[in-house]
Amino acid sequence: MEENKNAKRRERIKTILIIFLALMLVLTFFSNTILNHSLPTVSAQYASNGVITEKVRGSGIVEANQNYEVTIDGSGKREVSKVMVKVGDEIKAGDALFILDSTDNSDEIKELESSIQESELAYQKALLTVAPDYASENQQIADARTALQNAINRLNEARNQQANSGNSGGISYDDYQNASQTYKNLSNKMTELSSYLSQVSAGELDGLPIEYTSALQDAKNALDSANLNVASSTQTVEILSGSVTVSSAEQKATIRTLERAAETADIAYQRAKEDYETFQNSGEVPPVSSGDDSEEPIMMDGTSLLRAMQDAEQAAKYAHEDVESAKSVLIIIEAEEKALSDAQNDLKKANDDLKTAQTNYQNASNGVQSLIQADIDSLTIQMDEAQATMNAYENQSSSSSGDSYTDISSLEEAVQQQQSNLQSLIIALNKTKKDDDITSRGNALELQSQLNAINRQKEKLAKLQKDTGTLTVTSKNNGIVSAVNFSAGEEVADGTSLATITLTDSGYIVKFSVTSEQARKVKVGTLAEITNNHYNNITAKLINSKNDTENPSSGNRILVFEITGDDITSGEMLALSIPCSSQNYDCVVPNSAIREDKNGKFVLVMQSKNTPLGNRYYVTRSAVTVLSSDDTNSAVQGEVTASDFVITASETPLNAGDQVRREETK
Repeated sequence: MEENKNAKRRERIKTILIIFLALMLVLTFFSNTILNHSLPTVSAQYASNGVITEKVRGSGIVEANQNYEVTIDGSGKREVSKVMVKVGDEIKAGDALFILDSTDNSDEIKELESSIQESELAYQKALLTVAPDYASENQQIADARTALQNAINRLNEARNQQANSGNSGGISYDDYQNASQTYKNLSNKMTELSSYLSQVSAGELDGLPIEYTSALQDAKNALDSANLNVASSTQTVEILSGSVTVSSAEQKATIRTLERAAETADIAYQRAKEDYETFQNSGEVPPVSSGDDSEEPIMMDGTSLLRAMQDAEQAAKYAHEDVESAKSVLIIIEAEEKALSDAQNDLKKANDDLKTAQTNYQNASNGVQSLIQADIDSLTIQMDEAQATMNAYENQSSSSSGDSYTDISSLEEAVQQQQSNLQSLIIALNKTKKDDDITSRGNALELQSQLNAINRQKEKLAKLQKDTGTLTVTSKNNGIVSAVNFSAGEEVADGTSLATITLTDSGYIVKFSVTSEQARKVKVGTLAEITNNHYNNITAKLINSKNDTENPSSGNRILVFEITGDDITSGEMLALSIPCSSQNYDCVVPNSAIREDKNGKFVLVMQSKNTPLGNRYYVTRSAVTVLSSDDTNSAVQGEVTASDFVITASETPLNAGDQVRREETK
């Protein structure tokens, strides 16, 4: 009995051991599968080199280039009876928009009628102005004419009486009159010749008789021409002197400095090119000097070497362009210096010609002055003779019995006084008439203005009396209704906007703000992709880039796009994508692989480790700098290479050092 128990116990122990060993064997073989099911699954792909086409994105509201405000003018207040359109309706010129009924305007009509009556009364009063009366002035002129005629009669009577007095053998009155007239004419001629003498002395030849100017005009013309040449040459020298700000010697020194800089830039480019070619041929990155002998050489990767070579090449190119530009400037400077030298020589010759012309003119002027002075001397002799005749007659008249003759000189003065008085009265009357005429014209204009105002009031009254019915407001243009400002039952005043019509014929635009850096990357004329409208045939073209005047301190720019196509709706939101330049990069990763935290941007790289039970995958963190991006990928540089396996998606948040399970490929 005891033996049977022991046998059963051994059998149970044996069975338990077999089950345990079998279970351990199963766990050993399937431990990798069990562990994988407990790890988070991730998606990953290799980074690679590639091309990135950067894009600038933005969105804006579709707007019309031009809107039309529907208004009514000159109809007074009206009430909206019916609104015939709603926002979004497409209309044509002549379509009915609103039906308006007239409101009670009897008070306005009465007020306007009262104003017209007051204006007409003021107009009639203004018409009652008394016309000017010149009867008194005309009588004074008539009296002055009579007084003048009486003075002339007395003078003639005295002259006849003196002529019949029997002055035989003496100087007659006619001789006296002839001598007096001759003296007066000679005196006027003397004054004229004295004026000619002053003109010639001052160099003014206008108005001189031909006998004086014939010998002098050519010399004067030559002098004027010489003065103009000097002035023109002086101005040319001043202008050219101002334009020559840098001498040719200074410019040549500048060119030598730029040539040395270009040689230095060429050497730097050759060094950078050799470093990059060494990297391409051997794959090894040579140390690059930082430019300071006291510092250690800088280690650079292939991308940095390429950029360094490109920068050096560009710097050398710019340096040589500076040299060529400086040489071009030297040619201009040398031409300016030669032009200045020629102008200075021309100025010296012009001054010499001016001195010669001045001498010639002075000689000719002296000759003409001598000729005029001779004529003046001849006139002086003739005036002395006439004066002697006049004096002899006056002595003869005073020695005779003058009590029986009237003093002719006093009668002549009386005639002159009466003539002066008559002339003054006529001038005063003409001035009065002219002033009255100006006043009359001003009054006529004022009356016409009052009459025009009355007519306008009457026209307005007639319109108010006529506009008592229904008014239909129609559209003047084709377009789409973008706003309706009144509803049925509301009152509308003159000049108020009833609705806004978007003129479809004027086209549509979309605009939005971007940074100045983004604005520099796009070009006017580029077609943009519309990313939120794939059904309508709509295109968007960049037509302008302007300052953001609404936010001037931001430094942003406004991009304006012309929208063309079918079924364009004002007020629609369009999202646009504008392509920029494309560039090849050494390391490109999907956008989904780039992550960011407080320390900056990074990617998670999946690295494998071999174990007895198979490969295990762990997460490492690699900091990166994003160089450029497009819709799907980004170019990066930093702690990642083109051969790294970057994580693009995961089931749970990941940290550096986590173990993950790679997504199985289906």
